[in-house]
Amino acid sequence: MTPATSRRFGGAAMAFALVVLPTSAARASETEPTPVPETVDVTVSEGTNLAVATSPRDGSILFDLQGQLFTLPREGGTAKAIGGTTLDPYWPSFSPDGKQIAVQSFADGMFHIRLLSHDGRSSRVLTRGDNDDTCPAWSPDGTRVTFTSDRAGGEDIWTVDTRGGEPRRVTTAPTAETQPTWAPDGRSIAYVQGNTIESVDLATGAVTTLVPAGQGQVAAPSWSPDGKSLSFLRTGQGGRTLQVWQAGVVRQVGAHTDVFPFPARWSSPAELVYGANGAIVATQAATGDSKTIPFRATFHLRRDHYKPKARDFDDTRPRSVQGIVGPALSPDGRTVAFKALNDLWLAPLGGIPKKLTDDDAYEIDPAWSRDGTQLAYASDKAGTEDLYVRDVATGRERRVTSIDGAEFAPAWSPDGTTLAFQDHANQTLTVDVATGAVTRVLPGSFSVPGKPSWSADGKVLALAVTAAERNQIQLVTPATGASKIVDPGQGGSVSTRGDDGPVFSPDGRWLAYSMDSVLWVLPVAPDGTPTGHPRRVTTEASDAPSWSGDSKTLLHLHNGTLRTATVDGVVKDVPLRLTYTQQRPDTRVVIHAGRLWDGRDARPKTDVDIVVVGNRIRRIEPHRPDRPREGTRFIDASKLTVTPGLVDVHNHQQMRSKTFGDRQGRLLLSYGITSTRSTGDAVYRAVEDRESLAAGARIGPRYFMTGEMLEGTRVNWEFSRPVRDERQLALELSRVKELDYDLVKTYERFRVDWQAKTTAYAHRLGIGTTSHYLYPAIATGVDSKEHLFGPSKWGFGFARESSFGGPYEDVLRLAGQGGMPFSSTLFSSGTLLADDPAMVTDPRVRALFTTQDKQALNAKLLCAQGLGPCGFLDGTPAQARRDVELIKRLLAAGAVVVAGTDAPLDTTALSLHLNLRSMAKYGVEPLQVLQSATLHPARQLGVEKDLGTVEPGKLADLLIVGGDPTTDIAALADVRWVLKNGVPHTVAELITR
Repeated sequence: MTPATSRRFGGAAMAFALVVLPTSAARASETEPTPVPETVDVTVSEGTNLAVATSPRDGSILFDLQGQLFTLPREGGTAKAIGGTTLDPYWPSFSPDGKQIAVQSFADGMFHIRLLSHDGRSSRVLTRGDNDDTCPAWSPDGTRVTFTSDRAGGEDIWTVDTRGGEPRRVTTAPTAETQPTWAPDGRSIAYVQGNTIESVDLATGAVTTLVPAGQGQVAAPSWSPDGKSLSFLRTGQGGRTLQVWQAGVVRQVGAHTDVFPFPARWSSPAELVYGANGAIVATQAATGDSKTIPFRATFHLRRDHYKPKARDFDDTRPRSVQGIVGPALSPDGRTVAFKALNDLWLAPLGGIPKKLTDDDAYEIDPAWSRDGTQLAYASDKAGTEDLYVRDVATGRERRVTSIDGAEFAPAWSPDGTTLAFQDHANQTLTVDVATGAVTRVLPGSFSVPGKPSWSADGKVLALAVTAAERNQIQLVTPATGASKIVDPGQGGSVSTRGDDGPVFSPDGRWLAYSMDSVLWVLPVAPDGTPTGHPRRVTTEASDAPSWSGDSKTLLHLHNGTLRTATVDGVVKDVPLRLTYTQQRPDTRVVIHAGRLWDGRDARPKTDVDIVVVGNRIRRIEPHRPDRPREGTRFIDASKLTVTPGLVDVHNHQQMRSKTFGDRQGRLLLSYGITSTRSTGDAVYRAVEDRESLAAGARIGPRYFMTGEMLEGTRVNWEFSRPVRDERQLALELSRVKELDYDLVKTYERFRVDWQAKTTAYAHRLGIGTTSHYLYPAIATGVDSKEHLFGPSKWGFGFARESSFGGPYEDVLRLAGQGGMPFSSTLFSSGTLLADDPAMVTDPRVRALFTTQDKQALNAKLLCAQGLGPCGFLDGTPAQARRDVELIKRLLAAGAVVVAGTDAPLDTTALSLHLNLRSMAKYGVEPLQVLQSATLHPARQLGVEKDLGTVEPGKLADLLIVGGDPTTDIAALADVRWVLKNGVPHTVAELITR
């Protein structure tokens, strides 16, 4: 088998072979082991952000704890779970007769109002639609429920008959009206509007302000049964307290400062029952006297035992390339241009590919001119990502843009004079190919758009954008700036805002795109306006459509293979004869370590030799000064410390891969990060990155990848995939298997029952799942939780473990006894830049950060020093201390915390060190800090037999630093050498291409 290309990095050979091999179908046919479930019971007597309701029938208590409903006798005692794990309820409320319970439930993928029997044995949906209905409250006669809904666009107050029927809108103001409570006389509804509490007369529509704006935010109003008092919550710097309004006078009731963000329930005109400071509390409204109602609630958790998927890091047999990025079909329909293995390729359809580029630069986004004579693409060969135009016949090329930043995603105008493109600031621009003159078409925003596509007449650009929490089509006229949004059809979303379209057909009659993870074509007028309904042309997982010049055929990707589809839906395979082999060096390296922290013992060993043969550690033995040196590379670390390489377990590596380009991997390695775990990325770029890194075609850490986060019908991130039904879920799971994911992440609005199915499927494949949720995720087998405090679908901003005084026993016991690791993602750790300002001017930062990243890092330093404004993700020293206190409490409860950063949302590479320094500064034991970025991530990834410690037989992913990180964690950033897969690099080598 003859390699097409061979390169060497530090003595390691990398080969590409052009042969035909089966894809992951072989893996798909293997027998999958069945996970062995274990039921773990966890009993708690405290709750975090628990919501309480009291029954008018018998005074019994209903409470929502971590998304599970429980009932409890009025005097307290043992709670009984009702309603099931997948109900996903919130904001419970008893009917006036106590026979029914209203909740907002996310069971079907939207917040809808459900009515349950008082014992939870039966339920029915009261509201429906592609909208969120929240915060239910009963009318005094029990015939209607009022709620908040966004069904008319903004948030308004609505009512619905409990027997069913169409809801009726009550408020119509352009402001948001939320959290209603029905007055006892049935004539009015009070609600929150901004920082006030208003009341609307149902007969006249007249609005009265009850509680004017004051200090702090107001929430959760609740009328007393006699209509004389209105309780509500007020949030200020000191926490969240319970307040009562009566006859225009407001006073605090009770001494609790962590009152949970739900309505207090009046059990009588004199008493309020609510959740606060971890407990269920009953307070006398007149005196403020309070008592705690004790409870014991037991959660039944499913925790799976499964065999991690087999990963053979030593196998050098050829593997079929699946990381095919941005395939572009030539106008004559005969050739495809694409990115794979860190280069651009050209391949006749079904033929043998040949390299278009052959260098270490980061190339992306090949685009054909309409006449097929030129290819535009982006490359950082000049230092930053710029646009280049290449003559296909002669190979001559020229640089078209040279902006201080990154330019990518080029698209040719039909006349060949102009390229539309995008940049690091998410702007859409055009450049005159002849003159280089750049014009902005659309401003940048936080939301990343999809690639642009020109209409047949060159007057309009189409691209995917986020609008109304869906991926819709924007049509913009560059000449005038006129713009409009087009629905891709049936209330759906373009699958991702990347390579999934929309793409104009050359004749201008169609827009092609992926929706629900299959290909569709939408008939359009010349300006892109729809003229009919979309037509589905594939039934399999389909991405990255590209038209032939005759507008009859679409090339696309299907789970790592190329396919063509006609507009009429005839699909054919397109074989791609391209393979790679994993890098495995044939070298021998001996490291004389003055100190070795092996990843297990608290204290380092001293004066040892680490013998590395190929990519693995052969021996660790006392230092031998007389060791033979022939054929061996010696690294003198006699005054240094060797540790396992570091792992960032929460990273979105593809989020800014086009902006960082080749520098990203070298930057991560230069800070000792030898492995990263993706928690959501553009899937084909992720697969390409994993293959390129494994083959040695790109320098960077080991990459444990996933694809786009699986999400509900509302999306924001460009690396989320909205999932609308079971059929599509099956397609997403086929992608998980065939593209050999290392992890599956489900996001904020993904249904609980689908999360359980996804987890069971992933465990059969031997891979884990993760989400932002503790419960019910931990009850359905989800393996880990991202962030200490992460965004969620609930209206109070953070996951249920977030409160002013918590978390409480429920969170700590569930995490500890249930065995669910948390990732740290300590954005507040940026405050530690004030302790070491030199981090900002480090040579690695100067050489490998983009201009924009340097500016952001300098701004973060000024914030930390109190000399400049802070961004919305920046924290304070007090917050950093509180975050680490939570980590300490989790660790004390037996939970595991692993080091993750959310980079590049936090500073790439540096943020991992700041996370570790923050933990150490505020009291986490040094061994626990170090293992959070070494041994524990390896266990979570299922690769402990290969990574995480420095032991014979393990992969040689090693960090060599000055100082002793077991006594000074900052020493980890003093990198002198880093070995990944047995290949040594100095920092100087990494920062110099």
